[in-house]
Amino acid sequence: MSEGRSAEVELPPRLPEWLLTGAAVPAAVGAYLLAAAAGQAHGNQRVALLVLGAIATAVTLVLTAVQRDRANRRRRSAEQVAVEAAEELTLTLNGALAPITNYLGEMADALTAADRQTIAGQLRQAVVDAAVRLTATGSRSAFYALDATGDALARMVYGGRSTLPRPTFRAGSADGDTVLDLVRRGEFVYIDDVEADPMVAPSVPGDYATVSAAAVTAGARRLGMLTVDAPRRGDLSPTDVELVRVLANLLGSGLAQAP
Repeated sequence: MSEGRSAEVELPPRLPEWLLTGAAVPAAVGAYLLAAAAGQAHGNQRVALLVLGAIATAVTLVLTAVQRDRANRRRRSAEQVAVEAAEELTLTLNGALAPITNYLGEMADALTAADRQTIAGQLRQAVVDAAVRLTATGSRSAFYALDATGDALARMVYGGRSTLPRPTFRAGSADGDTVLDLVRRGEFVYIDDVEADPMVAPSVPGDYATVSAAAVTAGARRLGMLTVDAPRRGDLSPTDVELVRVLANLLGSGLAQAP
């Protein structure tokens, strides 16, 4: 080997799991049979059988140790994946919720109505952005404000997919009456398949397949509705639905402080 070059060592190929198991079992059986045969043998034959039995036993132990080591490595890898996923989720939650909590704090300290109105606009956008970030890939969120008459909901902000959510819901239509009733009752709804629900009529047919909506309230006050929709059926999980409710409550607590 010439100077300045490191030796290249070829590692043995990784044995497949089925081969380890297939070799360990015959080795264990062989060790047992050789030990039994040695008990009936004499002289050199007995020595030879005992040596072969010891080798078979050693092979069994080595193969079992390799399998155990691999199992331990897989478990450690799975645990590491879980830890990394938890850390990523924490970072995502902090990143999405931090602006909301900041705006809520600023709202409490705002001295003028104009300042509170400005912060309220920022808060609305932060909430829909958080809803998009924390739910399904490709989701879209919007906040609809209830008008003074209580007969219409108008879109104020949205985030997510580029297609615009519908601008308004009005009393007198099937879906308008449904969502207005939801807001008046301070409830929420989750529809897994919009095609199977006659009360849902996407403004762009086929634009989304599942949707969740929650009333935005502050005590007895009815302020509007927060929605999240996603392209495919089943994209939104029960956890996403609960998240929409939490975000709607945070938004309501902030908007209640704005004139």
